[in-house]
Amino acid sequence: MYKKVLNTILIILVIAVIVAGGYLIYTYYTSYKKVSDAEKFLDEEFDKLIVDVSEEEVPETPTENTNPNTNYVPPSNNGNSNNNAVPLTYKGFPVAGKLEILKTGIKYPILQETTSARAIELSIVKIYGPEVNQPGNVVIAGHNNNNWMFFGRNKNLQIGDKIYITDMKGKKLEYTIYKKYYTPGDDYSYVSRDTNGAIEVTLYTCDATGKNRLIICARAEAQ
Repeated sequence: MYKKVLNTILIILVIAVIVAGGYLIYTYYTSYKKVSDAEKFLDEEFDKLIVDVSEEEVPETPTENTNPNTNYVPPSNNGNSNNNAVPLTYKGFPVAGKLEILKTGIKYPILQETTSARAIELSIVKIYGPEVNQPGNVVIAGHNNNNWMFFGRNKNLQIGDKIYITDMKGKKLEYTIYKKYYTPGDDYSYVSRDTNGAIEVTLYTCDATGKNRLIICARAEAQ
């Protein structure tokens, strides 16, 4: 009887280990797939599109009109100039730009602010502010899954570290972190702060407990 009980307990433990192992493998795979999909999108779609936009040439107006009977008219570029943002979507959500942090080894498409809870499960999301790389405070939210995904390593960032953001016009700015702090989940004072015309970004995520928020503020180098 005693041996039968031990065998039953052993079987239960083996099943528990298999289930736990399967869950960990599934969690790792889904996390890896999200990161892989984001990087593939940036490499194959975002970066290529941005290069195409930034390399467009605007013809120069001749200094002298060699034909007095005609007026020079620059050829049309169908609105796809550097002054116009290029529409792009990632898994159905409009893209606002790309964020890179070398210290934590991440790069993600920035999705435009949305009410869909699914967006933040796919990438990081712009939830407040002007267009990226414009004067004002842009707030970008990302999950902290206590791993390498999204903003899970933001706790390792320090004042003076760099953040890079590329907008849909192909402009890439370097931001320097000047403030890092934790605040209660019901504190939103960081959202609408006045930047006095400076170009700033705020990275927003949960701490390990999920009760507080880790806030990182960075300012773009003078343009």
